[in-house]
Amino acid sequence: MTAIRYTKVSEILARRIADGRYPLGALMPTEKELMVEFDTSRHTVRAALRQLQDAGLVVRRRGSGTIVKAKKAGAGFNQSLTSLEDLIYLAATTPRQLHTVKQVVVDVDLAQILGVGGGTRWLRFSSTRHGEDGNPIVWTDVYVDPQYSGIKKVVQETPDRLISELIEEKYGRRIVSVEQDITACAMPSSIAKILKVEPDTPGLFIRRQYRDAARDLVAASVSYHPAGRYTFSTTLIRQA
Repeated sequence: MTAIRYTKVSEILARRIADGRYPLGALMPTEKELMVEFDTSRHTVRAALRQLQDAGLVVRRRGSGTIVKAKKAGAGFNQSLTSLEDLIYLAATTPRQLHTVKQVVVDVDLAQILGVGGGTRWLRFSSTRHGEDGNPIVWTDVYVDPQYSGIKKVVQETPDRLISELIEEKYGRRIVSVEQDITACAMPSSIAKILKVEPDTPGLFIRRQYRDAARDLVAASVSYHPAGRYTFSTTLIRQA
């Protein structure tokens, strides 16, 4: 996957703050103005502003905009990861190819991985995403509560949107956090064939849990990435 462009936008904006182009206490340009200037998406602009906020350079206030808080980030290190924005960007730039939609009952082993009850019913969306060279970069199974089955048609019609986004839009169930665990794995034979790699070759396994403000699970997913086709990056921000 190519580097996410929001980091470049963030770097440019941070330099402008340091140089005084955006003075302390001043309002930053609006998201729409930045979208036009950088010829990029709202998702990218929001991710860039979020990175500035994580660095302590700006504060974002609903209804007021983005306000410059400091010219430079402080001392100390803090891990900053704009997970949801990264996922949204990935979805927008590598559209989903949906393979199957099926209601399943999860067994004990899968339930433990997903963090749900064994024997519970879930609606499973199975899909791949492909890189610029046409090779698949990931196989993903997204498990959604059957009460949200009304999104099936829109998932098929909008391959560039996260399934969690579509749940938010249709049902108003706002997702505020995405918890993910990443481990090395050997590619299962059934998935390896679809991803065009040999069985048991190295890969990455990612488990994600999408939660609302009450910490309730809205959806969960498992993904398999062949080695060399996906890079997971974090940024360490210096803070006081």
